[in-house]
Amino acid sequence: MVAQEVLSPRLQSKYHMIHADELKNLNAPNKAFESTPPPTGGVRNIAEFERNQGVIVSYPIGESWGGDEYIIGFKIPIELIANLSQDVKVYIMCPLDYQSNAASDLASGDVNFDNIIYVDVRTDSEWARDYSPWFVENGTDRCVGIVDFPYNRPQRVNDDEVPIELGNYFAMDVFGMDLEHTGGNYMTNGMGISASCDLVYEENPGLSQTDVFNLAADYLGADEYLLVQDPLDDYIEHIDCWGKFLDVDKMLVASVPATDYRYADFEAMADYWANQTSSYGNKFQVYRTAWRVEDNAYTNSLIMNNKVLIPFNTGSAGAYNADAAAVYEEAMPGYEIIGISYNNWYSTDALHCRTHEVPDFEMLRILHYPILDTIEYQSSYEFSADVYTFNNAATVSSVMLYYSVNGADYQQVAMENTVGDTYSVTINSFNAEETISYYIQATNSASKTETHPFIGEPDPHVFFIENSTQNVISHEESYVKAYPNPANNELYLITNNLLDDDYVCQIFDQQGKLVLSVDSDSYSSEWDLRKIDISALESGLYFVRASSVSETYTTKFVKY
Repeated sequence: MVAQEVLSPRLQSKYHMIHADELKNLNAPNKAFESTPPPTGGVRNIAEFERNQGVIVSYPIGESWGGDEYIIGFKIPIELIANLSQDVKVYIMCPLDYQSNAASDLASGDVNFDNIIYVDVRTDSEWARDYSPWFVENGTDRCVGIVDFPYNRPQRVNDDEVPIELGNYFAMDVFGMDLEHTGGNYMTNGMGISASCDLVYEENPGLSQTDVFNLAADYLGADEYLLVQDPLDDYIEHIDCWGKFLDVDKMLVASVPATDYRYADFEAMADYWANQTSSYGNKFQVYRTAWRVEDNAYTNSLIMNNKVLIPFNTGSAGAYNADAAAVYEEAMPGYEIIGISYNNWYSTDALHCRTHEVPDFEMLRILHYPILDTIEYQSSYEFSADVYTFNNAATVSSVMLYYSVNGADYQQVAMENTVGDTYSVTINSFNAEETISYYIQATNSASKTETHPFIGEPDPHVFFIENSTQNVISHEESYVKAYPNPANNELYLITNNLLDDDYVCQIFDQQGKLVLSVDSDSYSSEWDLRKIDISALESGLYFVRASSVSETYTTKFVKY
């Protein structure tokens, strides 16, 4: 080995961007990418905030122009590895010859070495987020697979090979998606919505917008792929530098002072997300971090089961740390919010960039479309969920509904297996003008227990029941409403004060695709509760459009 000139931390961080030699060869990658057919039998991209068994970090080895190797080593604090190792496995990508060096570095911290796993994989850089695998739930047997993609740093051949190497290590299928990309510019809510900055178009000039959407849908199960403009206005254009999915319907967006020239762009992005419909059928709840200053990147955090690890800077930049933690505590009650202090976090390169979660390969999953917001009074309320274990590794032992009325103590009731993986229960005791908080808890034969939402009672699903008198229309309001909502196999349309016309009723999915046309002869201005069979529709959010010659009404519902 030879001594190497050590770059300043700030300069080293800027190498997160493309090297000069890479700029000259953007369209000439050193690795021939191998495209494969997409997963069959359905695919779902697993979200960061689902159950994880571990995290990937890198111990990269550099090479001088003369071919001599030198240690780049950990570019995350040992405190972070120590914290992670107390609860989950830490997969350290490190060549065999250097694993003793890595172990020596770890010895300086309170590391649980029982959870340290060395993987004999060489990497060129510390940015594990960017080149690590994207994990998907694949096929009818619900096994975990890996999606590989051409990494957008084409000269980092070792980094680009990581998904293949880890596919071999974990002994799982690897699906080659021929879409140039990077992990820092991608996130998913785990229920069909994914998002990136529109850098994706620039990096894939040979693909149309439709091509990009189709690839995301086929390989990642992205029914909706939101490609947005980057408000950060920096070289990186990675969405994790300013935004983050905290849950299926929660979004964190950074903020800047009103004096910042990007202020309008950040506020527009927050408004954009607040007006997007989540997979639950409600609008995204948007949270804002404290004032963002140079080198702070509070959205660049890692959710690891019931912990959230946030990059905290030292010195003057750390003045905003407590405010950022408070935002996370508000958005994610019940989680342990942990600041990881380090003097080498940057606005374009922080904790999330240098780690990557590994999901539980035998995860117990609860798929549930919650009742939320304000709903009309009805005599009974059905709660339903699909519950299963990845890889059929265990059977479901019990599924319970826990509910609270107006903040009282939680009551529990068993949900019964109705068909396949579906468990349901009907509650007949709720009254008008009551607020209902609830969560679902499942246990399997492997003694795993999960709740929905993930954190359970500290942050339950909540809905308010309107007074029944509010459902008696005594004025001239006109509407069409779907009932019940959520619905399972049968849907009804309730109307009020429609014109004396014939109406054509159509049902569309989230992408605007027509999925069901209702017989127009069945509907007029004097509609009663006519049943619509929606049993053939897949679970998800749908929109109903009722149109006559003179007017159009729309409503929405969730099919579970």
